[in-house]
Amino acid sequence: MKCSINYGVLILLTFTPGVFASDIDTHSLVYDARVGFLSAGTLEVNMLLSDGRYEMFGDVGTSGAIERFFRWRGKFAAVGFMVEEIPRTRAYLLFEERKNSRKVTLAAHGKTTIHRPAGASREVQYPRGSDLMSVLFLTDHCFNSAWVHDGEDAYEVILRTSRQTKVEQGRAYFRGPAEQCRYRFHYDKDEERGLDVWLGLDAGRLVPVRLRVRVPFRPDALLKLRSGR
Repeated sequence: MKCSINYGVLILLTFTPGVFASDIDTHSLVYDARVGFLSAGTLEVNMLLSDGRYEMFGDVGTSGAIERFFRWRGKFAAVGFMVEEIPRTRAYLLFEERKNSRKVTLAAHGKTTIHRPAGASREVQYPRGSDLMSVLFLTDHCFNSAWVHDGEDAYEVILRTSRQTKVEQGRAYFRGPAEQCRYRFHYDKDEERGLDVWLGLDAGRLVPVRLRVRVPFRPDALLKLRSGR
């Protein structure tokens, strides 16, 4: 059974009509994912920015060889403001569908509501910081540190190093100069992950053109931005 999300519902919850001006800057990105040597799926990100405000929505899902071991689908949406070139989330929506379960998380108005079709809804405290998707895809530079969340839990991301480099990842993907940001990601009290983000120029905007998540004792997860869209 499929669940359809109307992204407009999130906008109506947070913004009044007419808040966006006519000169909206739009940007769409498509990434292919790999985990180790396995093809893992795609991520689509759509961004709308105007007068310091933003909307973001997209889809992520596994496909290919990785589905022999794991299957996941997700849709997300976020709205917020840009403050000193850093996104500040006002509301965040995430729909997750695994093999045998579904879950909807809505963080807005100072609280987070979590709904599972098979059980009752519950509320938890709104997490600290901005949602991870907004921070990753709307920040056009390496930041020193930031608190991010997934709607439920907050995590700290700290910059380790940054450097100018060049990305070469095949004809189908972005190639060119980029700034590599290497972050330390405190995922849990006793667990730390590495997060590498390469920022490059795509259609006049600096965006992640390559992302790598490094987890101890597990294969790296890699996202590569498609070119020629």
